[in-house]
Amino acid sequence: MKDKLQRLQEMLIDALILDLDDPTVRGPGLYGVIRGVLNDHKESLELLPQQAIEDLESAMSKAAPFKMSGS
Repeated sequence: MKDKLQRLQEMLIDALILDLDDPTVRGPGLYGVIRGVLNDHKESLELLPQQAIEDLESAMSKAAPFKMSGS
């Protein structure tokens, strides 16, 4: 079950990154979902693949109105 949850997390993050890269999909609703995912995992970010975290941070830093600290 843990493997399936890990795979689901990875797929969700990959889909969110793709959506952030698509200006026709980006919007407040998507930003809210992403913020929720990040908040849900802020204490366990070490469980998420580092590349997925970096990709998500990069995509969010390019998509206004978000500014990631340290970016």
